[in-house]
Amino acid sequence: MHKNGFTLIELLVVIAIIALLMAIIMPALNLARDQGRRASCMSNMRQVGLALMMYQNEYERTPPKTHAIYDYASPAARDNVLKLLRPFVSAEDPNVATPVYACPALKPNPNPSYAPSRVSRTGYLVNSVVMGRLVASIPNPGRIIAIQEGWSLSNHLWVQPEPNNRSMAALEGRERTQYQEWHMFASQSDHSSWFTQERREQTSNVHNKGGNFVFCDGHADYRKHWDRESGDYGLVHPLTKTSVPYEPTRENTTMILDPAF
Repeated sequence: MHKNGFTLIELLVVIAIIALLMAIIMPALNLARDQGRRASCMSNMRQVGLALMMYQNEYERTPPKTHAIYDYASPAARDNVLKLLRPFVSAEDPNVATPVYACPALKPNPNPSYAPSRVSRTGYLVNSVVMGRLVASIPNPGRIIAIQEGWSLSNHLWVQPEPNNRSMAALEGRERTQYQEWHMFASQSDHSSWFTQERREQTSNVHNKGGNFVFCDGHADYRKHWDRESGDYGLVHPLTKTSVPYEPTRENTTMILDPAF
């Protein structure tokens, strides 16, 4: 007698084989997708690095130091790094979006205060230690980070590390300031801009536990989020005058540090 169709056991075996194959294939597909996003982001950051280099060649100094700025690309916004680099990434028109500022792996911030707009849309964090300086005053610019990746797409230009002295004199370099938060081990309970319930590293942790960086000489590179230290941002311990290693703690995040130059 000939059988018509599959038996129940045969169907279960086929389903099990398909499930096993999916379990094997899906991680590889996810890895390939993530590597594609990382490569696209690196291409974007190389363009931003080139724009930063062209700006510095033209003005012989880095863009001005600022605090965090809402709607950073608005004509009404204070001059800031990403706003001033727009002409160097073919976005002279204030209504033109800048896709090179947005990593394809980052999601829009769900908080309405920080959600990205069509034009003010970025996941970049700017190192305020090196902003507003003569280019010649930055030692070893190939080591010092200028821009790193954040945790979401936002209308907000964040500065990390952040200056503690919030006066205009400090922004203009006429008063001394210390800094903190060169990295950000935090959760939603620490600030409303984060949306993870558990504390985790929020900076440069979007591409397989790492991120892409733009350095002060304009080149871009990838690092794991733990493969950095305060000296990579131009910061040292106020007593020992040495670079502070990365630690996944709030104490390490909020430690107050001195500029090394």
